Amino acid sequence: MQPVTTFSRLDRATLEFEPSASVVRLLVPSEPGIPQATRLEVRNWRESTLGDAMHKLVLVESGQIDLEGGSGGWLIIPNHLVFIPADRAFTIQSACASLQVAHLDPKDANWHHHGCWATSATPLAKEMMMQALRWEPQQVRDEDGPRQFFRTLSHLCREWFANPRMLWMPAAKSEEMRAAVVYVRDHLKVASLEGVCAATGLGERTFQRRCEKELGCAWRKLLREVRLMRAMELLSCGQHSVGSVADETGFRSLAAFTTSFSERLGLTPTEFVRRFAQHSGSMKGRRRLCM
Repeated sequence: MQPVTTFSRLDRATLEFEPSASVVRLLVPSEPGIPQATRLEVRNWRESTLGDAMHKLVLVESGQIDLEGGSGGWLIIPNHLVFIPADRAFTIQSACASLQVAHLDPKDANWHHHGCWATSATPLAKEMMMQALRWEPQQVRDEDGPRQFFRTLSHLCREWFANPRMLWMPAAKSEEMRAAVVYVRDHLKVASLEGVCAATGLGERTFQRRCEKELGCAWRKLLREVRLMRAMELLSCGQHSVGSVADETGFRSLAAFTTSFSERLGLTPTEFVRRFAQHSGSMKGRRRLCM
């Protein structure tokens, strides 16, 4: 399986989503209907479902996962959470990743977004997910304390996922918008309105109107979101300087990149790298303790 990246996510945004059901499933509770959590280590992993009975809260510890539904898809990088509502058809895949997964009862709290949602994992979210792993399904079924814990976890999701959409690429339905997505994939560093109009064969006003109608956002916002998605991916690797990432993703200057990143995510690129490094060190330490 090819690595999951921003560019592979753009590839899949040009393909029609076809709901299906895998015969073998990893992303299901061991005891159906009982809130519980588990840790998964996956390689060359892909599974699909037409919809599950429970919500899923997934924390990516390492690696990256690609999650796809009918309206588009998400690239989830380390130290980030994604919420997958019950009954939603989806396909999920990764070349290599370590995940924490909590299965939540839909009756405990109403989900307040349409479809899936991704966000950065707060320290509280990470601690709650670690605690969730300590409860056995039998304890949750038979004891009030563990059951109440999972109810609390469900209610906290409303607060954690209050942010605008992030790490998401809407599905392109028409040939023109598919051509626009391919253009962004192949020309991210130098992409322009003139270039995308040439790639789609549409005039500027027509393209802008089609982009907003089909992809749900203006051209400039779409380009910014993809650039920031790619920037977050590169920064999470811990192998690239902030300046090189700004240049690689097409920002005209380091200052412009810092401003755009900070306005969108609420922290600077340097702070993002620092938080990710702290998270990685914490996860490594916890794994050593568990071995």
